[in-house]
Amino acid sequence: MDLDLSSEYTLSTQLLSDGEPVRCVTIHNNTAPASLELLSGSQGGIVSRFTLPDQDAVKKPSADGAGAVLDIQPGGANTRHPHQITAILSSASVVPSPAKLVPSIYITGCKDGNIRVMDGNTHELKFVLEGHSNAVTSLSWIPSFDDSGDPWLVSGSWDGTAKIWDVVSQFQKNTDSGSGCCVETIAGHENTVSVAGLPAESSTSRKVVTVSAGVAEGNVIRGHTVRIWRLTPPSSSGSDVKSDLLSSVANDHSGPMRDVCYDAETNAIYTCSNDGTVKIRSAEDGKCKTTLAYPGDTPMLLSVCVVGDWQTKAVVAGAEDGNVVVWDISNSNNGQNREAQVIGHTGCVWKVSPLGNGDFVTACNDGHIRTFTRNPELTASPDILRAFQEAVTAAQSARSSGPSAEEISKLPKWEMNVLTQGRSEGQVQVFQKDGKAIAAQWSSSSRTWIEVGEVTGTNANAGTLNGKSYDHVLPIEIDVPGGGVQKLQIGYNNGENPFVTAQQFIDEHMLDQNYLPQIADYIRQRAGESGPTLGGGNAAAPTIYEPEPNGPTPMETEPTLAYAHLPMKGYKTFDAGIDKKGLTKVVQKIREFNSSVTSNQLSPNESEDLLDSLSITLATTNRYHSSTVSAAELAIIHKMITHWDAAHSFPALDLARMVVLHPDASKGERKGYWSDVLGGALALCTGLGGNIVKEVAVPMLTMRLVANSYKGGSGSLGAAEGLVDTILDCAEACAPSDNKNVRLAVATVVLNVSSNMYTSSLASSSTAIRVLDVVGTIVGCGKYEPEAIVRSLVALGTILLLPGECGSEVKRIAKERGIGSMLERVATGHGEIGDAVATEIQLVLAQ
Repeated sequence: MDLDLSSEYTLSTQLLSDGEPVRCVTIHNNTAPASLELLSGSQGGIVSRFTLPDQDAVKKPSADGAGAVLDIQPGGANTRHPHQITAILSSASVVPSPAKLVPSIYITGCKDGNIRVMDGNTHELKFVLEGHSNAVTSLSWIPSFDDSGDPWLVSGSWDGTAKIWDVVSQFQKNTDSGSGCCVETIAGHENTVSVAGLPAESSTSRKVVTVSAGVAEGNVIRGHTVRIWRLTPPSSSGSDVKSDLLSSVANDHSGPMRDVCYDAETNAIYTCSNDGTVKIRSAEDGKCKTTLAYPGDTPMLLSVCVVGDWQTKAVVAGAEDGNVVVWDISNSNNGQNREAQVIGHTGCVWKVSPLGNGDFVTACNDGHIRTFTRNPELTASPDILRAFQEAVTAAQSARSSGPSAEEISKLPKWEMNVLTQGRSEGQVQVFQKDGKAIAAQWSSSSRTWIEVGEVTGTNANAGTLNGKSYDHVLPIEIDVPGGGVQKLQIGYNNGENPFVTAQQFIDEHMLDQNYLPQIADYIRQRAGESGPTLGGGNAAAPTIYEPEPNGPTPMETEPTLAYAHLPMKGYKTFDAGIDKKGLTKVVQKIREFNSSVTSNQLSPNESEDLLDSLSITLATTNRYHSSTVSAAELAIIHKMITHWDAAHSFPALDLARMVVLHPDASKGERKGYWSDVLGGALALCTGLGGNIVKEVAVPMLTMRLVANSYKGGSGSLGAAEGLVDTILDCAEACAPSDNKNVRLAVATVVLNVSSNMYTSSLASSSTAIRVLDVVGTIVGCGKYEPEAIVRSLVALGTILLLPGECGSEVKRIAKERGIGSMLERVATGHGEIGDAVATEIQLVLAQ
């Protein structure tokens, strides 16, 4: 049908992924021409696949996702990334489509600095590309001349480099290694790099454009540069690609560039920036031909793409303020006569991507992807459109108003403030008092909270920090060693110099000086202040994690302020000894015991060859993504645990504790196997009877195996979930153990059980009460060390926060059992964290 060129884009479909903020999305039509397939990557490190019926089909998906198929982690649990997925690219997006058939693959860029190559049909992880030293945030294909050769992959990173990879050729070798795949590194960029492939000049050269975020020169972010490169393939005797700079354009944006794309029909490069503009550039020299400005207040533009043909051509950009802006640049408009369309979302829009038919898809911080269309036949129903607009309006209102009555009701009561101990002088906490939200400041000298005033919402960012009111209180999250994130807040008043404020913030928190330019630029964009220019030197880009732009406002303190330690999300494990030395000891002990058991001995092949091969697989932890554990190897562990007695089986328990952390060994189809193994281990442990408190090896290793089962794949996790009542019975029997290692293992099992109940739909009042029983036994025996006590208390607090009737029932019983008075006694002598967790539990019980 012919589109009405005057029509605006409207919502077509909205789909929820894994619930985490969606950072990237791409089209991925691989084997089903009658459907539209999309892939997204989330902040939680999960790939989701969405399959939508063909747009010409009689039944199209509705905006709430009806008719669409969602597959979370289609490649299995072992494809979960260790950090957020910041870029995703499919072979389906090779433009123009190459004459030479490209295998179906897709690529992810992760904040851990690695690139992962997935099979587009099976979604199996094929190999990992290592080389970047920081987050990989941009991916693109570089086509060959006449599209007769394999496209190359180009990646851009926070490390200031772009890398060229011959990934398709490597994939076709059917290898599990990405070694040698990188054919060129283009260094020397000004911090974060975004990339886009350009048409090849000839059969002997290709082209790519890179853009950088810039560095600080004085108090101004400068040096953000567009560069166009010629890439010369290796000669017959060479192995690497040669890169030559053809042209560059610097500083024509007034802020860091965040994304770049290329459109073949217009033969133009498009860049977006923190300054709220998109620049249309010559593909020959990168010079700006047209600037598209965001209407109204200028947010940071994080992503840009081009959609449609000559008659429907539009530029689409996603913004951190929760909007998408669309500029019509079609022949009928020429980008001049029609105002830009702004489409609100309920959170930051991290990515916009074309769908190939003039439509586009957005990746939003609220966990949804949404497709938008100008085709009336594909528009969502009026009810869905109305609900979406209401949600957008509510989100925008929440960002600019004070706390709602519901939010206030969740705050700790002022009358109970004595139960909340401040952590440091000047700490600010928000309470509810007489139906209002009030801010209070902690006084260390008097050990009391001092009321500061009512929390109101005069603007989106206003708030109180360390007892002082600010026009803007902004969240900042910064990477720390080990993969964690440090969550901080910075206060800023209109008219102040953002660089001075940023420097004071760096000094206060003892941060790397290289953070200065990015923090200052972030303040200016969020607060709308440019600030005066002062002297200063150059600075390199920090490794700074961009906070969720539309995350909680300072008054939304539950759970961010009230519960720093609760609830538990994730699992604790025991992974020591998974190396050659540790495995050698275990295998030697198994062989020693195998010679002395009277029945069900391991065969020579099992005790020698299979045990050796299993040990090699387990010790090579950097190959877990591609290595496998055979059924024959697993059968050895099954035989020992289910047929050997407790005196001889404990090395097998230790080996199982290691094996269960291997993703292939614990995958979904092996749930039955792990049900047998876990059941056998628990039977060995409880079979000790009255000696269970004095024994060490079997109780300790059984509890460690169970704890690790929650962290393993879906098979071991499902087995543990099915045996949870037996697990808690065994844990309670072991709880009074005389050995501290057993006690820590018991506390870890209880912690993992509570975390699983909180994050899954398996919570039941009876199981939660059993957790309460076990924690009571732990506390009552009086033997537990600080770390084990903390884990036990976090488990208690987690089940108290279970949603719905289950959590209410557990709270009621906890109060009947006098948990509050017990906490006062337990927290004493168990460190600051123990005190803090106990205080948070008191707050939960007081609600």
